[in-house]
Amino acid sequence: MPLLGQQPTMPMKQVSQGNFLSRTMLKHNVIFNQGSRGDAAFILIRGKVEISGTVDDRKKVFAIVNPISIFGEMALFLEDQTRTATATALEDSEVVVVTRDDLDDYLNTAPKVISSILTVLVSRLKATTKKAMRVPSIPMGIVRTLDLFATNGCMELEYTPTVQTLMETLVAPREKVENYISNMVAQGFLSMGRNSKDKCIIHINHVDLLNQVIQKSGKQT
Repeated sequence: MPLLGQQPTMPMKQVSQGNFLSRTMLKHNVIFNQGSRGDAAFILIRGKVEISGTVDDRKKVFAIVNPISIFGEMALFLEDQTRTATATALEDSEVVVVTRDDLDDYLNTAPKVISSILTVLVSRLKATTKKAMRVPSIPMGIVRTLDLFATNGCMELEYTPTVQTLMETLVAPREKVENYISNMVAQGFLSMGRNSKDKCIIHINHVDLLNQVIQKSGKQT
């Protein structure tokens, strides 16, 4: 029986006489949840799916997926990948489920030339994805954003809207953004104060903020 508040899904069925399974998701069905372990990707062939996540305790919609599109594909390329978003059917939808085993089986049974090409592409995608997941980090994203303001002559920023912008741009919780700004103040890269309207401001102490941070990080290592 489905859990309370969930709508039942239709049973899976084979498609294209292969090992891939299709699944019908009724409107409002959650396909996968943020924070859950990912073990499959999905190809949307009918309907519409919302990709969203929780940022600073609020829901943020990252994308609306329309046919024919793939989503949740990082589960195929990264080990022990935790879902970074929630996928929800906005209307009755049909998806094809592609697991890691499905992909491996296909690579093993595909013609040698196609298999070799796909194997190389998958390896490159794994390496690129792992690198993209690490860079830019939230701290470096904050530094680069503030450096852009400084480069354009804007050395003072209102605290509240700046923090909000950084949260939304980097999809980071308020606590992480505020903690790193505090660390930058402690290290002398930034100063805190109030403007003529008595609003809290961030003062950037270096026009070449990015270089200053990189130099100091290099000395510490």
